Amino acid sequence: MSEIPAGSDRRKRILVIDDDPETAHLLRSWFKGRDYDILDASDAVEGLKLVVRSDPDIILLDIRMPGMDGLATARHLKTDPVTRSIPVILLTACHEVNIKVEGFASGADDYVTKPFEFEEVDARIRAMLRKRELYVKLEGTVRDLQATNRQLEELLVVDEKTGLYNYRQFRQKLEEEWLRAERYGTPLSLIMLDLDDFKKLNDTWGHLAGDRALQEFATLVAGGARATDMAARYGGEEFAIVLPHTSGSMAVRVAERIREAARQFVFLADEHPQGMTVSAGVATFPSSAGVDSPDALIRVADQALYRAKKAGKNRVSEAGGSGGRATSTTSKDKSDRDKAPTARRRAASKTSRKPTTSPTARH
Repeated sequence: MSEIPAGSDRRKRILVIDDDPETAHLLRSWFKGRDYDILDASDAVEGLKLVVRSDPDIILLDIRMPGMDGLATARHLKTDPVTRSIPVILLTACHEVNIKVEGFASGADDYVTKPFEFEEVDARIRAMLRKRELYVKLEGTVRDLQATNRQLEELLVVDEKTGLYNYRQFRQKLEEEWLRAERYGTPLSLIMLDLDDFKKLNDTWGHLAGDRALQEFATLVAGGARATDMAARYGGEEFAIVLPHTSGSMAVRVAERIREAARQFVFLADEHPQGMTVSAGVATFPSSAGVDSPDALIRVADQALYRAKKAGKNRVSEAGGSGGRATSTTSKDKSDRDKAPTARRRAASKTSRKPTTSPTARH
């Protein structure tokens, strides 16, 4: 077996797989002084190994060989994604039509009958090398198109301003999860979030500052959502999170985490440090009243968001269940709940220490 000559990077590599060494010798003598490197292997196994190591531009393959014959070797080469683009020319002493038909059926690109004529072999090799060059260019074009398509797909699903999913992708995801929730009887929650007094920031510092604030808030939303949730920009300063397999109480916890993160965050810290708050509305299928479709889930969550705004902003409002009432929580509510047991204990302690007096004494 011959190895790749040094400095062959710009030369075309022709691999001859034939148990007759005279074939490779003949080609070397014919193409001496040309920009070809002739590599050879005496059987299919050796040839396939050399294909991997040398990446030839064309393969001349004898049909009749001991062990794995040329037809089986051609089929192997043409079914392997790594080697299928390499042109294969079959070498055969047979002139029967059925052998040629079998050769093309195996994936071979051309054939040459023995004994060879230099002009014919030279013409077929040059034709196959042109085919190879065109195929390589086509592969490069396909890769470029695939990369472009991936970029286009990303543009179709991602909001370019915030990096979150866009409204179109949000709707698609919501409808998919709705069908899944209906089919399997699992809860599906939706959080709608809106930056409080965002218009004031825009009017004061301009739209570029507003865009940066949206980007910063999008980071908080993405960080507050769980791996199974889908966060999207709904429009303007409004964002949405789809929460599959999530109850209303758990969705409220997620919304509270984001609300509190926004409350503590300093927006536009490098230029115009701002404190901002966010209001959120939560609705859940099937527990929230009036939720019988994806559109209804959005509407009910949006109504809960409106109630949060109307109640003073910087809070999370959860849509009420059938026959129930809507609930609203803020950081102050949480603080009051945490303090309540202590306050009750203090009140009880004071009552137990209070001196008793008789009715006569009070009069």
